[in-house]
Amino acid sequence: MSISLEKLRDILKSTIYPVFRDKAKKDQDYPYIVYSFISEDLKVASGRVFKYMPLYQISLFTTGTEKDFRPIMKALDENHVTTSGVMSIAGDENDDTVTNFFIQVRTVEDG
Repeated sequence: MSISLEKLRDILKSTIYPVFRDKAKKDQDYPYIVYSFISEDLKVASGRVFKYMPLYQISLFTTGTEKDFRPIMKALDENHVTTSGVMSIAGDENDDTVTNFFIQVRTVEDG
């Protein structure tokens, strides 16, 4: 289903996690969500832009496991939002193992 950035943001905020764009506030406790712009495709008709289609990465930074990502996937699924599969990158942050679980979601804006 096509979704606007505003609706995507509302869905993310309906989860149990704090939501930030691009970067969490300093000293934010884990887990939390960060969404970031990745790229944009265009739908063109008759030589004019019909739709802008931005792609966003939705990340959950957590010291937990992949189960922490379930509330996000359930909220998106309940709203019929198509996503990529879940991927992850683990790293160390202040002597804790922090994992970035992430997906990609394409949004749609009118031209």
